[in-house]
Amino acid sequence: MSNDISEIRDQLSDQWQKVAIDLIRKGLPAETVFETLLTVGLAGQVELHGKHFMAGKLVAIAEQLSEQVRREKEALQEASTATKN
Repeated sequence: MSNDISEIRDQLSDQWQKVAIDLIRKGLPAETVFETLLTVGLAGQVELHGKHFMAGKLVAIAEQLSEQVRREKEALQEASTATKN
């Protein structure tokens, strides 16, 4: 079953990406396209799981992104130091 879900997620991701690219090629601003996709998806998740659960999930995603940014910043600083030596 999880294999089926994984395949479905891959197929849906491909389709959403194609739709987004098509809309951007038609002249819609990329920022607006992706913001709208996110808003619609989030609204669906709130309907399925509730506001409280999704708020917690969003906080976890934000923390992951913050950690990723911190690691990337450190890597850039290390690379900059290494090239100076």
